[in-house]
Amino acid sequence: MDVRIVISTLNSEQLLRECLFSIYKNTNRITFEIIVIDNASNDNTVEMLKENFPDVIVVKNNKNRGVAPSRNQGLKNILARYVLILDADTTIEPEAIDKMVDFMDANPQIGICGSKLVSPNGKLQLTCRKFHNILIPLLRRLTFLNFVRNSNQLRNFLMADWEHSKPKKVDHVIGACQLIRKEVIEKIGLLDKRMFYGWEDTDYCVRNKRAGFE
Repeated sequence: MDVRIVISTLNSEQLLRECLFSIYKNTNRITFEIIVIDNASNDNTVEMLKENFPDVIVVKNNKNRGVAPSRNQGLKNILARYVLILDADTTIEPEAIDKMVDFMDANPQIGICGSKLVSPNGKLQLTCRKFHNILIPLLRRLTFLNFVRNSNQLRNFLMADWEHSKPKKVDHVIGACQLIRKEVIEKIGLLDKRMFYGWEDTDYCVRNKRAGFE
């Protein structure tokens, strides 16, 4: 199998439905399986999955375990060559996943690959970062101030002046969409389970780089 797609969700029934429909519709050249980890949703997510997507593997938690711990549930016992971590509120463009796999196959030095993400209104989302320095966490909490939001230091960290028009080597990509080579997981292990929400994607990219991958 080429790809295992891991989606963690909480009360996102409709968004998840659209995400899964887009995957099945627009992924045609690779083989894949989908695992959805439900963090104790109180909507009809699990029922929707059983009714509409019988091939999807569903793991239902009895409480919200958080991002890293729940994603880790899908990163174990991997038979596929790659794992795609994907947010439940994404929709897939035609052949997007196929092309990411093609790119990774052609570049074996790459351990983690992100994708260009665009909002429904057509606005580019900034999905890659440079490794932060000690000031970045503070600056990100002060973005309501114009001079901070438009500062060179913050824009440089967010790579805000790059249009994402072609592949580029970056320090890390956000966890909304990360295609991870199986060998990376075998070498560096799972996400840090102590990270309930946030920074787990940065940490994993740091570990990926230390292990010798791009």
